[in-house]
Amino acid sequence: MSFLPTDPLYLALACYAVGTLAALTSLFSRDVRLQRAGLVLMIAGFVAHTIWIGTICTRTGHPPITNLPEATSFIAWTVFAVELALWIRYRVYAAVFFVYPLVLLLLTISAAVGEHFAVLDPQLRSNVFMAHLLLTTVGVAGLLIGVAFGLLAFIQDRSLKSKQRGRLWDWIPSLGVCKTLGYRALAIGFSIYTLGILCGVLWSYRTNAELMDLRVKQVGALIAWILFGVLLQQYISGAYRARRTVLLSAGGVVAILVAIVGIRG
Repeated sequence: MSFLPTDPLYLALACYAVGTLAALTSLFSRDVRLQRAGLVLMIAGFVAHTIWIGTICTRTGHPPITNLPEATSFIAWTVFAVELALWIRYRVYAAVFFVYPLVLLLLTISAAVGEHFAVLDPQLRSNVFMAHLLLTTVGVAGLLIGVAFGLLAFIQDRSLKSKQRGRLWDWIPSLGVCKTLGYRALAIGFSIYTLGILCGVLWSYRTNAELMDLRVKQVGALIAWILFGVLLQQYISGAYRARRTVLLSAGGVVAILVAIVGIRG
């Protein structure tokens, strides 16, 4: 029996799908065993996902961040890696209700597009360009984790004010933990993302003698940077509990998705 290079990708996708379903089901049954089963499945998917990324690196000779399926796959991998580390440290179950579906969505995009093992254009073999791709990808992962914990902080705050226990109540840690993790993830992610954008501007200036050519992915990335900058300021000023925080988070995520999809163009 022969194995195809894409087999680890589809195995990871299957594990992520079942793991996400188990986690979402636990939201209604409130059964910790479903949470644990979902986590085991997600970790199994993560292992297969890691093999898939290693396959890309081996076959192409460059990090898996140069086209749409590679970028979405790497962002999904980084998001889950950060979420797993935070779960080990804080045992925050509630974040999985946002993170697992996001990881599944990103890897589904990677599998559906079908542009795997792209050889890097010789014109793009630049340390500045590779730094731009790597930093923006890792920065996006940090921002998405920050959004997840920011939403948990918002939900926790609303529950405490209304004195009503929602379905997430049993899984959410203290408001202080959610706020701290959300702020740190946003701050770190935004800093890395900013460095990535600056590297992209520098590379564009070196190659095209212009700072930005304003295609879909550049516009989406710039709008995301502005929205997440405002969102981070909300945390610094203590206004993260306002409803506009949710709108800023949603707008930032949409802008990032637009930028990611724009990679194909």
